[in-house]
Amino acid sequence: MKKELRRTKFKFAVGDRVSEKPRVHLGLATKQANQRRYSSRTGTVMGHISKIRKDGHHIKYLSVLWDGFSTATEHAQMRLCSAEDLQSLEEEVVRNHD
Repeated sequence: MKKELRRTKFKFAVGDRVSEKPRVHLGLATKQANQRRYSSRTGTVMGHISKIRKDGHHIKYLSVLWDGFSTATEHAQMRLCSAEDLQSLEEEVVRNHD
């Protein structure tokens, strides 16, 4: 079997709506009120990009056109989630870090 056939496919197709995965910056804050939560951008997938690391592994990137922006930017596929799943992931982050 060829390596190209064994590689995993991209999670999102061109035209899919994606968001940045929710994250929490804890820093030194111990109180919940002092913890900063970042808002997640939402956008549309414009293209697929596969880059090769020095060790030969292929890393998947997506070209995303964020809402309110005029140019697309590259983002690692692992840092993105489906726009429909964003609310449940945000609730999970809050539940696990409070």
